[in-house]
Amino acid sequence: MNEAAAAKDLFVLAADLDLKNTIEGLLSRPTHLNIRPIAFHTERHLNRDSGCRTDAAEYLRPFLGSYRHALVVFDRDGCGSGLRREEIQQDLGETLGRNGWKDNAQVIVIDPELEVWIWARSPAVSKALGWDGRYGVLRRWLGSRGLWPQGRDKPSDPKKAMEQAMRHRRTQLSARLFRNLADAVDFEHCKDPAFIELRATLRTWFPPEDR
Repeated sequence: MNEAAAAKDLFVLAADLDLKNTIEGLLSRPTHLNIRPIAFHTERHLNRDSGCRTDAAEYLRPFLGSYRHALVVFDRDGCGSGLRREEIQQDLGETLGRNGWKDNAQVIVIDPELEVWIWARSPAVSKALGWDGRYGVLRRWLGSRGLWPQGRDKPSDPKKAMEQAMRHRRTQLSARLFRNLADAVDFEHCKDPAFIELRATLRTWFPPEDR
């Protein structure tokens, strides 16, 4: 077997455990993403978002040849750059390309942070946050406290909204929260640009087997 044939599909470098768990949950649902099942490996950078932004090329260098594709995922908040999300992605993507990945790596920067992904209209969200699947009740409660303005698809501060909702219901924040959400929530209609780019990239790299 030659080296290319032996290579695994995807290496994912994530900024923290929450992102790592989220990506693992999503990739474990290939049918939901409309991709084929893939062999993947995920790791988190000890220096979190800023480490991913400044060190991804060096971190990923040992995996060239062992993986066909690489994905780097981190939050704009905390990455230490004042550039727009798209500019950060482009700059780091070009660096990865020059360092051997060519067009086989993709950078996904979430603006402002991962919590923006969880606010899909799903009872799985309200259940995970301690609201017993009552998504409408949760949304009205957040609205009454100015955390979810009328006419918006997401809370104005997704992380604060999540924390306040969990605190009100005395729900403990655990490392499993984001994995449970990634395992259960239907993200098909998620409008976040970073998530849309992630899904499109995966569908390009790993199209369904019947295509």
